[in-house]
Amino acid sequence: MGYRLIDRASVDRIKLMLQRGYAEAQEKLKTIEWRELPDRRESKVYAIDGSQGKQRLSGTIFYAVSSYAFGNGPAYRLVYTNAMLYNQGISDQIIRLQMETLENKLGYLAAKIGNVDYVMMDGTLTGSLTRPPVYPESVRGINALQVVLEDEFASMIEFVLERLEKNYQDLESRLKKEGKSHEEVIFAESLMRDVFRKFFRNKLIAHSKGIRIRNCETAPEKVLIPLDALERYRGRSVEEAVENLRKKYCREIVIEDIREAIHVVLSYIEYLYSLEQLLDMNLIYVAKSFYTKRFSKKAGVDLPDVPYLDAYIRKKFGEEIPGYLPFPEPVKVEHSLPESLREFFPKIEDMSSRGVPSAYIRTMKGGVIYLLQSNREINDDLLAEILWHERNGYFRPLQRAHEGVKIEKKAFDAELKALLNIIKAESPELRVFLKYGRSPLE
Repeated sequence: MGYRLIDRASVDRIKLMLQRGYAEAQEKLKTIEWRELPDRRESKVYAIDGSQGKQRLSGTIFYAVSSYAFGNGPAYRLVYTNAMLYNQGISDQIIRLQMETLENKLGYLAAKIGNVDYVMMDGTLTGSLTRPPVYPESVRGINALQVVLEDEFASMIEFVLERLEKNYQDLESRLKKEGKSHEEVIFAESLMRDVFRKFFRNKLIAHSKGIRIRNCETAPEKVLIPLDALERYRGRSVEEAVENLRKKYCREIVIEDIREAIHVVLSYIEYLYSLEQLLDMNLIYVAKSFYTKRFSKKAGVDLPDVPYLDAYIRKKFGEEIPGYLPFPEPVKVEHSLPESLREFFPKIEDMSSRGVPSAYIRTMKGGVIYLLQSNREINDDLLAEILWHERNGYFRPLQRAHEGVKIEKKAFDAELKALLNIIKAESPELRVFLKYGRSPLE
């Protein structure tokens, strides 16, 4: 490299910034009840982690998502490989959602099969509860499907949940026999055909575009109304029909491609179902990266909690000792499920409204402070059982799950190359979708 990224002036500037932050923390330290860790008590767990690999080509994105379970019993794995025509707005979100769906599914199924005391997950429960409601295309899709289906919307949800229940039973059987599965581990694709045939096949808007009408004054953007909605206005003037629709649907956002709406909503519902099932188990979420300010903000310090806590602990105890600090109140989830779905996912709704028990923990002297979250109270009893699985400052099952699930880029690229060669040889015309990857730029 012909130039340096960091010179002495940069070092001095960064050091001064950190010194100011530390001095501010020292000035405003408040008493914190940093508690001793309890003695360990034997317990059984499964730890779950997920991974993804993806490659964008010209108009197509190929991807694989995987989840892996390691713990007191056989290891289990779910793998899903697929391709989609790339949509910048939703493709990456769907892939992330599918990966987390596999994590939740495997967490529930492994814990059920192994009859363990806890399921350990990487990340935060608040993130899992928050992510779906802020998945914007799912909300738009739900609005679209409600407009089209009206009274049949609830029937569609019930149909999907019944099919998902059967899917879980099939997956459980395959995991018991083989320890892994590639088949229908993400069920939205299979559901898509059945849902469209049962609820949308005879709808006028199955492949049609809609008409655009102006929205309410408070939201002046245009809204797309499916043509199917006009069937109830036969014999009336277009102006009368549009005016009635404007009054009724001015708050709705309806997307144009109903097939895309169905696919997005089914992916969303499958995720929610996976989380709803997982909440039946005793859950421990462990987050390594986070920037919460629950305690520092109350002290008037503009720092994340971890350096603030470390400053306090060093001042009081003289070193970074192990221990834990429970949050005084559960962490409330800011977003809620769309109203039309709340009755179908009562555990998610209840957990979101009650809040998530949380705590900071350091398991060894000088180690990292982690954020723990659970769907039950975090106290000495819970900690005694999960500390049984701690090794060198971290939880060994989670470490093994992370090592086991990782999709190696080299292996993914090799399998993708083989797949593309088969498609190009058998269907040369499809090469238009399979060119112009990013590799020359990386």
